[in-house]
Amino acid sequence: MSQPRLVLFLADIEGNLAALRQTLTRACEAANVPPPEVRWVESATSLADAGWRVAELKLVPSGGKAVPEDHLDSLVRSVARDFRDQAVGLYTDKAGSYGRASLSEPGRPSRSLEGEYIDVVRQTARWLGVEAPLLGRLLDGGATARNLLAAAVDFGNDDPHAPAPTGKPRRQEQPPPPPEPDEDDRFVDAKLAEARRLMEQYLSHRK
Repeated sequence: MSQPRLVLFLADIEGNLAALRQTLTRACEAANVPPPEVRWVESATSLADAGWRVAELKLVPSGGKAVPEDHLDSLVRSVARDFRDQAVGLYTDKAGSYGRASLSEPGRPSRSLEGEYIDVVRQTARWLGVEAPLLGRLLDGGATARNLLAAAVDFGNDDPHAPAPTGKPRRQEQPPPPPEPDEDDRFVDAKLAEARRLMEQYLSHRK
């Protein structure tokens, strides 16, 4: 069974782990929760290609006490402020079909959402500018990626970075027939025909 996960995405691709630990420690102390262990996810090469450095925070049983994932928004805001760039946080509990995500950028209001696991992962992928199945593979491998692909088929992929759909285009409806000519139209047509006839006569006399 998939375990809950808490990951951070930093637009600072170089990412200083010591500085990140300091930021998270200060943020957790302000929220009165124990600071988590944090490490870089070195296998997240596809996210790195998209401009993101990925860090994972180790989750521990809460024992009924507050934990860092309860303060995801404030943690992400602190990271965005200290690193002076965009940051995204994602907490997922696949077994409980639940997810929560937060997006923060210096000088702009933060954004957050929570809800069904698949929906939150898809929205987070849009924030990151990557394909949702790619993010699913990072979280727990092929099962999530397959579910995300199925969701895209069932409900439509509204990811702005998704490729255009393939296959034959739908046949367009035939345009409506033009309106019947009225008296004015017939008068103009007659004058144009007369003008063409006179021009043809003029040109034939010049030969």
